Amino acid sequence: MREVRRNRSRERIVASALDVKAWLAREPTAEEARPGRCPACGEASRPAGRRLGLWGHGLRERQQRGPLEVGAPAQTVVIRERRYQCQECAALIAVVPRGVLRGRHYSAAAIGLALALFGVVGMSLAAVRRRVSPWAVIGETATTTWLTVRRWIRAIRERRLFGKIRTTPATWSARRVAERAAMTIEALAPPTLAGEIPARVFVGAVLAS
Repeated sequence: MREVRRNRSRERIVASALDVKAWLAREPTAEEARPGRCPACGEASRPAGRRLGLWGHGLRERQQRGPLEVGAPAQTVVIRERRYQCQECAALIAVVPRGVLRGRHYSAAAIGLALALFGVVGMSLAAVRRRVSPWAVIGETATTTWLTVRRWIRAIRERRLFGKIRTTPATWSARRVAERAAMTIEALAPPTLAGEIPARVFVGAVLAS
């Protein structure tokens, strides 16, 4: 019983092979999205000769913000994640498109793009906001900055976002941390992918999530 309670206390997130754009174009069925195994206890989801190990547990909507492609206007879309419950340990599992980050409304691709525009291209935070944020109505402060990017950079420093990025010295500026993060993410993009650094970071961020 203690194991069951522990597994139920924190929902497991499983990334689909589909990105947000593909998921929106055709939402996968419960069978198509079902993971092969429970990420909590390892129980097979389709054991031979036995009932399903992961039962469908409904759908839940979540927002994703940012452009769906580099150069496209930023927007807010609503995706429906597929949810399952393990019949062995009672863990709850959410299957989401690749690039969806736990606890964040912006997609990994959008965050990566913002880091590249700020850290590599050298845009102001206000200009980055105009490229990445879908919100047209903003407060007076947001006309000259975008505090959300600074929160992302702080999360990177604390290894709470894009954990593959190495720890940076405390003396580094926010822009330098963003540059390091963007270049690390850019290296994850497929070698055959053409385009400038922001475009490659946009793709690499999905793979880094």
